[in-house]
Amino acid sequence: MNEVVTKQEDQAFHIIFNRPERMNAVNEALYQQTLDALNHADKDPEIRCVILSGNGRAFCAGADLKVHKSGERTRDEREAYIMLGQRVCERIQTMKTPVIAEVHGYALGGGAEIATSADFLIISEDAQLGFPEIAIGTYVGGGVTLRLPRLIGLRNAAKLLLLGDRITGAECLEIGLATEAPAAHQLKERTAALVERIVKNAPLSMARLKAAINLPQSPDKLFRAEAEDLLAIMETSDWAEGVAAFAERRSPRFEGR
Repeated sequence: MNEVVTKQEDQAFHIIFNRPERMNAVNEALYQQTLDALNHADKDPEIRCVILSGNGRAFCAGADLKVHKSGERTRDEREAYIMLGQRVCERIQTMKTPVIAEVHGYALGGGAEIATSADFLIISEDAQLGFPEIAIGTYVGGGVTLRLPRLIGLRNAAKLLLLGDRITGAECLEIGLATEAPAAHQLKERTAALVERIVKNAPLSMARLKAAINLPQSPDKLFRAEAEDLLAIMETSDWAEGVAAFAERRSPRFEGR
């Protein structure tokens, strides 16, 4: 059985974690297949949005502690496993295509790192998200030591990381971690509504804006970098189409060129 399944619906590409018997706990195969799917999606100009979700009772329950407990990995194998997880989160954060995490059930440890890496987090109000690493004597990854304080502030990040608190989807929304926190039965509906909005936008502009907000320039470089991005966008067909559509009072038809 594949650890990850994918499907494309028009301009949306779904990456679905598929270890329901282990609550989609991560292992090497799940990480590698997720990374392969992300790379595929970002190379396809027809794909305008990626949605991450999980089969079964959870989005992703984090590391497969059953494998960790076995103690069968060598040091090199542990390093390879860790770097695979890092590469997945890095790819989500740096790829051109916007990524939505659609979370139900649990997003813990590595699952929370993946969810936090996404550009948009749609989490059911009763789902639970947390970083339990501190309580079991391990450590976080996925760039959360930088990304989480930027998203929710240092005090809230300290509660999640240093105390290992779990919070509900509703609480994620309150502290600014989630984009939306609908009732569980509305989760897919709300994700679909967000996808519909994203795919209508200009993909070249979104790619540059995503890079700008995820990897900010130092202040002395910021204004020049923004100017260079704007100039590059103004030379595209999509920019001309957006201007024409506004003048003609119609919806633009962006082609990604």
